[in-house]
Formats: sequence, structure tokens, C-alpha cells
Amino acid sequence: EEGRHISVPLGLIQLASNPPVFDPKDPNFNAFELANLLYDLPWNLRIGTSPAPASDVAISIARNSLLVDLGDAARIFPSDGTRVAMVENGPDLSFGHSLAVGVGPVIQYQDELTLDPNLQGALGGGDAFLPNTRYAINDDASGQVAAGLKISYATAILGSNSDPSQPTDLGVYVGARAKLLRGIGYADVHAVGGVTTPDTLFGKDSLGVDYSVIYRTSDPAGGGMGYGLDLGVAAVLGGIEAGIGVNDIRTQLRWKTRVRQVFRDSLGNSTSTDLAVDEPFTSTIPLTVVANVATHLGPTLMAADAVRGPLDWSAHTGAEQWLGGVALRAGLSLDGNRLLQYAGGVGLKLGHFGIDLAVATNSSNLSHTRALEVGAGVALY
Repeated sequence: EEGRHISVPLGLIQLASNPPVFDPKDPNFNAFELANLLYDLPWNLRIGTSPAPASDVAISIARNSLLVDLGDAARIFPSDGTRVAMVENGPDLSFGHSLAVGVGPVIQYQDELTLDPNLQGALGGGDAFLPNTRYAINDDASGQVAAGLKISYATAILGSNSDPSQPTDLGVYVGARAKLLRGIGYADVHAVGGVTTPDTLFGKDSLGVDYSVIYRTSDPAGGGMGYGLDLGVAAVLGGIEAGIGVNDIRTQLRWKTRVRQVFRDSLGNSTSTDLAVDEPFTSTIPLTVVANVATHLGPTLMAADAVRGPLDWSAHTGAEQWLGGVALRAGLSLDGNRLLQYAGGVGLKLGHFGIDLAVATNSSNLSHTRALEVGAGVALY
């Protein structure tokens, strides 16, 4: 049934009550746990922990060769790199119907980590480490948070007085949402580092280490104004509803940023220097496209959508059936890793107030293994 649904951040509550350990010297430090936070924003409550990649590691050592076979753990290092990204608009607190005004956050982050062919081959392909060879890693990451005032309007442009449930009656509706944004925080990192093996792997000469990290940051004081636009169109014919929406069309934010570089100099010392202070910078929010279709098969609502996110396509399909004031729901999805995921849930309607609860699987972790999470929300009908 139609209504305003508000998601409850059970995962953030869970994270705040048991925050991760960032100190590598702490015995509870878990690098896999920190990495998994980047793969999947902990909005929902996670059941158990995401399994760390595990397998028997085989090491073969020769006079001038080192071979490390990571087994299943080699999946962490795919040949095309590791990429994660997320764009989240909301949840919003809004008022109105066809013309609505609301406020809410906009959150975006993206990370792309790649290994050069030498290092990827050694860690992901089972190649041997060799002398006089450089092994390098590159990482490009960015993230930003903004608060937005959002004004939306939707109207019928065809068939506003017709009955769309009739096979011959067509209704077409359009909508737009303009966003006025204020930057809260921004950061990006461009890092490259490597090691160069000596003439003899296990000789007296040490590894040559090099790295350079350039990062740009801005706090709320440096956050400026920005804007964005979402557009959508929907059609209803014979009980079938279909639509397409394009979010974050030219969404941009202005910042005053500090740019700093940390690198290892020719003497082996770590050096840092400011490259710019209060430098103007304009960031963007990646565009997202959503297409969906829904229809009723008897008392059961069937729906499906396809989403083109910042990096990959994903798809979802589901069904909902109301039995009095209780809704039963089930669904399937194909995630960005092309893995099938499952979901099921229940909703309870009490007058104009409702409670929703769902359990779903996801593989948004380093090992790409299915894990369970619980989502909850409230609804206003």
C-alpha cells in the first residue's frame, strides 16, 4: 500500500555501540572488518560477522624466488582491481504531496584500488616474487557528505481524469526534485606505493620502498553551496505501472580545501608538505538511473527494477501480499558482483502507522560470501 516509509538505521546504532578498532597495535584490530565497512555502509543490522577470506597459504622459497599461494584468499586481488561505491539520498524528512519540501543528507563515496601487473600476478595469480622488480599498488578514494533542502513536484500530463486500471486508459506522470545543498565534509586520496626487490631476494640488500599520498580535505567550515536535480517519468496502463528516474543530474558542491602530500624522499625519510590551502574545488555526485515496473496479479503486487549505479548495474524483483493489516514480502536481487541475493519480510499496519521488518542476504564483503542483515522501518499511511 502507498505510504511514506522511513528506514531506521539499526546498523549505525550497532556500529556506535561496538565501534571498530583502528589501532593496529590493539589485539582486537581487524583489518578485514574495517575494509568491509567500505564495501557495505552499515545502515542495516548485521547478523554475525562477515567471514574473512580463509584458505591454506602455501609458501615456496628458493635462493632467488619467493612464491606465495593464497588459495581462495587470492580473490581479494582480482585482475581488474577492487571497486566500491555508494550514493545515498536521504532518508528525508518531507512535507507535502504533489508539491513537497524536505530536508535530508546526501552521502557519496567511491574507492578504486588496483595492483600493478607484477603485484597482482604475485598475490592473485600465484606468480613468484622475483629480484630487481618493482611491485606497486594504487588507490583512489573520495567521499563527501552534504545536507540538502529538497523541493519536489509531480503532476499528470496525460490521463489525469481517466481510470488507469482500464486497459485502454493511459496515465503519464512526471516529477522533478531540485536540491540546494550545503557541504559538510569532503576528502579524497590518491596514493601510490611500491617496493623494489634487490638483486638477491634474501641477500644483504633491503627492499627499496617508495610511496606518495596526495589528499584533499575540507571540514564544515570549508563547505560551500551546491545544487542538484532529479527527474522522473511514470506511465500507468491496464494495471501496469512503469517508470524511469535519473538522479543527481549535474549535482555539484563547492569547497575550500587543503591539499597535502606525504611521500618518502630519496634518503628514506617520510616528508609531508602543504600543496595548497583554501583552494577552491568543485566535487560532483555520480548520476544514477533507475527503471522499474509493477503490476498486480490478483491480490499480489509484483515489482522489479534495474539500477545503474556509479560503477555497476544491479537488479531486484519482489512480491507483496496483504492479509488484512499484515503484509508478507519476498524478493530476489542480482548485486554488482553478479551474485543472487534473497530477502523476506513482514509489515504490520496499525491505522495510519506501520512497522516493517526484513531479513536479506548480501555479499558486500571481501570474501564475497553471503551474510545476513536485518532492516527495519516505520510507515505513515
